[in-house]
Amino acid sequence: MSIETILNDIDQIIEEAKSVPFSSKRMVDAEEISQMIEEIRLNMPVEITQAKKIAQERRDILNEAEANAEEIIAKARERANLMIEEHQITKEARENAMNIMQQANNEASATLNKAKAEAREVTEKAETWSNDIRANASNYVENIIRDTDETLTNSVNDIRRLRQSVRDALHANMPTKPNFD
Repeated sequence: MSIETILNDIDQIIEEAKSVPFSSKRMVDAEEISQMIEEIRLNMPVEITQAKKIAQERRDILNEAEANAEEIIAKARERANLMIEEHQITKEARENAMNIMQQANNEASATLNKAKAEAREVTEKAETWSNDIRANASNYVENIIRDTDETLTNSVNDIRRLRQSVRDALHANMPTKPNFD
């Protein structure tokens, strides 16, 4: 069951709860709410798993970028070596090879830097998203618990007041014993 589903169920329980007489409070089954909070706790690792998956994707992006960079450099070396061998003018071939190597190094460096930046951005977004979800869920649960505690406290106080008024009414309506002294 997803956290969103559980939170919706808690909302429905609160909406369907009976009203406490003479107040704006509602009575809810504390045990049922506690069970749902426990389910939220059990379902929390999904977000953590997603954050780990994003971190792994970041590592994969970096590894792929490094592999691409090495491949580009290897191809540039091969091309440079072929040019040196194929051309009669070695000096010109060496200059071309150096240019190709520099261009390959620049492309590889740019690809790697871009991949690192994308990986950082994905990781930061995932961390922010995960932190927001945890904070919102924690706040929501804390509010439910606080509201439930207030409702229960108010209900107990209302019952005590009602009980005292019944006692007072009984004492006020009881006939007093005549005093024959």
